Amino acid sequence: MKSDFFQKKGTAIKQLAEVLIVMQPGEKLPIVSVLQENLGISRGTVQNALQFLKDQDAIVLVSRGHLGNYLTSINHRILQQYAGTDELFGTMPLPYSRIYEGLATALYDTLNAQGVRLNMAYIRGSNDRLQSVVRGMYQFAIVSKYAARRSIEMGESLKIIADLGKYSYLSQHILLLKNPNATTIVAGDRVGIDMSSIDQKELTHILTANTKVSYINLPGHQLIHEIELGRIDAGVWNYDEIIEKNYEHLNYQLISDMAISEEVSTAVIVCNQSDILVQTVLEKNIDTIKILQIQQDVKKGKIIPRY
Repeated sequence: MKSDFFQKKGTAIKQLAEVLIVMQPGEKLPIVSVLQENLGISRGTVQNALQFLKDQDAIVLVSRGHLGNYLTSINHRILQQYAGTDELFGTMPLPYSRIYEGLATALYDTLNAQGVRLNMAYIRGSNDRLQSVVRGMYQFAIVSKYAARRSIEMGESLKIIADLGKYSYLSQHILLLKNPNATTIVAGDRVGIDMSSIDQKELTHILTANTKVSYINLPGHQLIHEIELGRIDAGVWNYDEIIEKNYEHLNYQLISDMAISEEVSTAVIVCNQSDILVQTVLEKNIDTIKILQIQQDVKKGKIIPRY
């Protein structure tokens, strides 16, 4: 009997914390009868849960007589513990470049400083990462601004929570070419294309427009290997890996004057549009300036990557 009581109280505290965490200081608290109906719990349980959160300094309420109770202060760090949002599950590209290592390190450090434990899965292909958020497998994803915008335009239930700015995702793309004397893709070329990558696929289609080529579907990270083996003639890839892994002996052309160049270099944090709780936690805890500073420090070797 006693265990049932504490279980109900714990559930009520979590439910109430989920309601409160998305509110803003100055907002009117719903009356007890409304909370009771919406949460499906008794009036006394609502009152006990509310008093508990006040005692834990998660919230401060002020009574304005017949106008009701108003939130004057919300401690999100405390409240997110009781709402169960002090642990997040996200996904981003495999950290094969310093930019990605810096981004992963920055996310772990900034969220940990706010009392949020971060669990990251490293998934190849922006489309797969975005779909994992749509399907509820992960709570947020790191992709390029272009990939996020295109998915939203196609009707996916996604929302951009944070825009980290130009060059936060990558410096630029390059066109790899097997022929050491080539400067562009020509008719008859075998062109590597990663159908799971919204950015790489779109850039490839732009570069091959009006040119008859054969598309070879393969993971983006295999492009360099396939070029070196002579199994493809061209492919779009990340300039950062070329520099950091000493592939400068390969023939490549910089891609920087396209209309989408800035968006494909910009990292954004995306979550499910319907997940207001996660949106709130991310918006309250993501410090863009700090993330970019840590990312730069990792790139310059001032901080050892940790993720």
